[in-house]
This record gives sequence, structure tokens and C-alpha cells, in this order.
Amino acid sequence: MKKYLILCFILTFALTSVNAQDKDSKNHDCENCDHSAKFAPKKGDFTAAMVFGRGAYLNGGLTVPSSNIVSGETAYDNTVNANNNSITNMVGAEGRYYVGNKFALTLSGGAILRNNPGVLPIPGVPNTNVPAYAGVDASENVSVNLTVGAQWMFTTKNERLFPYLGFALPFDYARQSLFTEVILDDNNNITTPALLGTRQADISAFGVQAVAGVDYYIAKDLFFGFDIKPVSYTYIASVKTPGSGLLNLESENNTVSFFAQYSFKLGFKF
Repeated sequence: MKKYLILCFILTFALTSVNAQDKDSKNHDCENCDHSAKFAPKKGDFTAAMVFGRGAYLNGGLTVPSSNIVSGETAYDNTVNANNNSITNMVGAEGRYYVGNKFALTLSGGAILRNNPGVLPIPGVPNTNVPAYAGVDASENVSVNLTVGAQWMFTTKNERLFPYLGFALPFDYARQSLFTEVILDDNNNITTPALLGTRQADISAFGVQAVAGVDYYIAKDLFFGFDIKPVSYTYIASVKTPGSGLLNLESENNTVSFFAQYSFKLGFKF
């Protein structure tokens, strides 16, 4: 249902633009009129677009060690999956600032921070209706995505259509941590866990991507577009810490993709 609502939204604006285009066409009958592109971004313009597609946060394989085993599952680039992408999934926003008439700097990203204070367990009373209350682990979750880049815009015979080429440099960081102070054992007694200290998993990643896309202005300051990453490379380093003073488990991942990342954009020009 969401997919059809979005498509109807785009269609409505497209139909509106037809009337605007008809009005512009009247100006073309004037020999002394300015026929230069009326929709092209200029130096000093700023565009902001909502991005639809696959999520940009990298957290695949982010598994916190348990109290008795450090999982060998390694981190991977879960932002690349050709069989699981959706135009109805809003994944973030992208801003472009045109430092020249055909050259723009880009910035996109976001951050999610979660903190859950721990709660101590409460033993129950045997042979009564007073239950035991399990404790709550203190936990912290961090996900950060930041991508900077640049794009070169090209003009076409259609004054509303603007292809572009560019590059992007993504950086990702994700962390999950757990801390268990005390627990209830099988006999309903409070006991200290075998591993003391904070257990956590960290992911750090950076990469480089080629970008190719096209914007189509359906109104003077309103556009939609598509882009693709013809080539993308991501390096990931993962560190798992099972407890204070214990050996860390470190692993790496390299991901290269070709024409495997797509996105749809709907934005405004300021």
C-alpha cells in the first residue's frame, strides 16, 4: 500500500508540472526571450532530498559475545544486497551545495544512540506467590553513518533533465555493549557472572564509491531522481571484547560491488 501512495504522490506532481511546462513553452515563441535552462541549479544553490532504497547503516555481524563464548561471526557490508531493496523504504536524506554551476559537494548520514541502564535482579520467595525478578543488562547501542562526496552535473537538450557523475566516501561506526552485574542462578540466588566487565562488539568501516545518476525537475524547485553505484568498495574492521583483561577477537571484511546499490530521491532546491 505504501508503494502505491508514493507512486501516486509522484504522479500528482508530474501532472502538475505538465501545466507549468505548457506555460513555459509560450515563452519559446518570443524571439528575444531567454531560452537558457530555467531549472538548472546554479552556484550557491542548495538541494535537500529524501532518499529511498536499502538502509545505509552498516551493522551486519554485530554480535556481542555471550558469557561463555565469543562468536566467530564476522562483520559484513549489509548495505549491499541486490535481492532485498525497496523504493518505499525511506533511508535518510542527502544535501548538496553547488560551489559551481555544475559542481556540488554532497553530505548525508545520521546517528542512532541508545542507552539502557541496568536493573538488579530481585529474588523471589519460595513456596509463595512472590515471583523472582530477573535483572536487566546495562546496554548501549551506537550506529553512525556519514558520507561525503562530490558530483558533476551535465546539461541535456531537455532543460529539466540533469545527469551527474561523482564519488562518495562513506564512513560507518557501530557498537553494541552489555554489562551484567549480578544474575539469579537456578536456585534463585544472586550470583556474580563468570565474566566481569563490559562485553561489546565494535565495527569501523570506510569505503569509496562511484556515483552515477540523473535528476528530473518536475517543477522549478522540485525534482526526483535515481542514482546507482557502478563500483563500490568497503573495508570493515570488527573487534569483539568478551570482558576486562581478556583477549579480543579481531576480524576484517572486504566487499566490492558492481551496479548493486540503487536509490530513488525526491527533493527540493533552495
